[in-house]
Amino acid sequence: MGRQGRNTRRRRFAPFIAAAAAAKSSDYYSVLNVSRNATLQEIKAAYRSLARKYHPDMNKDPGAEEKFKEIGAAYEVLSDSEKRSLYDRFGEEGLRGEFDATSTGPQGVDPFEVFAEYFGESNRFFGGGGEPRGFNFNFREKGSQNLDIRYDLYLSFEESIFGAKHDVEVPCLETCDDCGGTGAKSSSCLKLCTECGGRGGVMKTQKTPFGIMSQVTSCTKCGGDGKIITDKCRRCNGRGEVRAKRSIEVVVPAGIDDGAAMRIRGEGNVDKKRGIAGDLYLVLHIEEKQGIQRDGMDLFSKVDIDYTEAILGTIKKVNTVEGTKDLDIPAGIQPGHKLKLRYMGVPNINKPSARGNHYFIVNVQIPKEISDSERALVEKLASLRKIKGHTLPRNDQGTRDKDNIKTTSSHGSKGEMHWWKSIKDFLWRKQSGERFASICTDNSAMWRYGNPPRHLPSLITISTILVSAFIFISLSKSVSSKSWQQRKQIEHNSHPPKNVKRGI
Repeated sequence: MGRQGRNTRRRRFAPFIAAAAAAKSSDYYSVLNVSRNATLQEIKAAYRSLARKYHPDMNKDPGAEEKFKEIGAAYEVLSDSEKRSLYDRFGEEGLRGEFDATSTGPQGVDPFEVFAEYFGESNRFFGGGGEPRGFNFNFREKGSQNLDIRYDLYLSFEESIFGAKHDVEVPCLETCDDCGGTGAKSSSCLKLCTECGGRGGVMKTQKTPFGIMSQVTSCTKCGGDGKIITDKCRRCNGRGEVRAKRSIEVVVPAGIDDGAAMRIRGEGNVDKKRGIAGDLYLVLHIEEKQGIQRDGMDLFSKVDIDYTEAILGTIKKVNTVEGTKDLDIPAGIQPGHKLKLRYMGVPNINKPSARGNHYFIVNVQIPKEISDSERALVEKLASLRKIKGHTLPRNDQGTRDKDNIKTTSSHGSKGEMHWWKSIKDFLWRKQSGERFASICTDNSAMWRYGNPPRHLPSLITISTILVSAFIFISLSKSVSSKSWQQRKQIEHNSHPPKNVKRGI
């Protein structure tokens, strides 16, 4: 065999050789309690039984961990057909001699990794994480669900905006110091459970159409502890834990939401026996503030103003999370309009420098009853606005008198004056039985009861232009016809017949 081939095989089997070198010099078949003709299924079954028995988390006896490593190394070799063939031919010494196992250093096979590959993750083997090949030892979960604590913390509205610090007294469970968490009066009061053999779980195997299925359940006799208490601890009454209170300083960040939960690691219930602690979950409840509502990072309030303040404008004092502030109300403000105080809202919890706004919705209050003097002033204002809304008085007689005044011009004519007079008569004529009727388009009712369609003003404008054009053309034709007849009459009068003799 060439040097390159030997180096390739050395790299390929280096992890296996390191595991073999770390194990004791013993027969791998004897370690697994199987014969040399054992099948792969028999080897797997033997490994399953021994690995569970000597796993350090289940067996606290001295030497159990070393035995567990031997079992892992033996299974690593015998479960692989090529490795097993080499082992049968050369033995452990032959493998070391050929592959120089001492030069591999710490690159060995981890027996716990072998265990995880066969059973699934170790925590799933003991805690049931859903691994198909794993077992669900309920005794590993006992008490772990009670290690986490929930505590409800109530904050004011301002504290949720700006953040706060609170010292809270959290009720918790701690390991009993008298018994060390065993629940027994002394160590002599603990006996190994005969039902599960101290493992805390029992395995039930049954045949199914898919193969042999094994299920591990918590031992009903010892409750999953693996031990039975003959004499309970007086302080904890056999529970192994006592109730206590722990003072914790809680820092609430600015901009926290109602119902949010904060997690503080390691501040839950403590299990000194296993050396683990749960977490503390703080559920935050924010009190409501009258007059201010929150929507995300923005705040909303309502501001009431008088109708005179809406017309003239004013400055109102409003309540904010930072105290009383001045709000400028512009003149002519409409009901429902929103005014904004910038950067007076809620900070961003992830970026406190970014902050929302505080919006104020204007509510114009109209009084139901007013005094006589106020009514007189309002009526006077209404009359002034009514007069202001009419540009010309509707006085037909006065208009006719003005129209009857004759004006002379070097370029004027009777026809032009008559045409202009006809236009003005038409514009100011009331509804009557004359040739033209006055046309009035009143759209105020339409605007009063709702917003008009967007195209309606355009239609009204087009209609007005068409009607005006029609009137203008009709008047022009009438005036032109009369002017032409008058000019003909004048020309006829200015040229007498040729056959008429002039007097001497």
